[in-house]
Amino acid sequence: MTQALLLRDDREARTELLLRLLYSKSSADVVADALKDPSGRMCEATASVLSTIDFHALEVERSARLRNLNRHLQRTCPPLWECVEAETITPLVEAYADSDAFWQSAGRTLFENFCLFAHRTVAGQSQLLADVFQLFGLVSRFSAPELIAPPEDVCACTTGIPGEGMDLAKAAFSPWDDGGLIPPHVPDALQTESFRSAWRLVDERGRLPRSLDPDALGDPGDYQIVVAAFPGRKVSAAALPLSGRCA
Repeated sequence: MTQALLLRDDREARTELLLRLLYSKSSADVVADALKDPSGRMCEATASVLSTIDFHALEVERSARLRNLNRHLQRTCPPLWECVEAETITPLVEAYADSDAFWQSAGRTLFENFCLFAHRTVAGQSQLLADVFQLFGLVSRFSAPELIAPPEDVCACTTGIPGEGMDLAKAAFSPWDDGGLIPPHVPDALQTESFRSAWRLVDERGRLPRSLDPDALGDPGDYQIVVAAFPGRKVSAAALPLSGRCA
């Protein structure tokens, strides 16, 4: 994507490219390499703008923005950082900011978008960790009920989360894989989603995992993890055994 932006000769492309440099190290590396021999690798106007960049100052600014992004995501859903070590999440946040997924709104909130990226990234190494990101992504998304049923007297231009706009067209659409399961009917719920997991993840009292330790995750098996949103910013989660049930 960065190379394609270098070749475009328009203001929008240059603006997007400069924004990417504030978060993406790989984009900065591509630009720095192209500036060594800009002929044929970028348009003249873009080369003129990029040649003014102080890459040392850019690195300092990018580090600060990544710290702020990490803090914002942590404030959005602190329980995830209690369950998964920062040593695991921080590299994922940096990889997210360095990816095209950071600029594409697949999720319905910034945090859900990050969880979708993290889920895809870790699924090949740890399905348990992938399921944890799906669970917390859904719980956090359902904690913003205006995305589900915005009150008539509330402006639909914001989710209430700084820096995040709301796309009502995506409110009812789920980007998550439901494993082919139909969510059960939950009385009074505004919206319900579920997915299949080989781990219980949610205990009998509806509490979310606070550790990836096997003893904290309950008995392994085949479960339908259900997350439901209720009026008043209330969210509940449950793990329903699938043994003996039709999936």
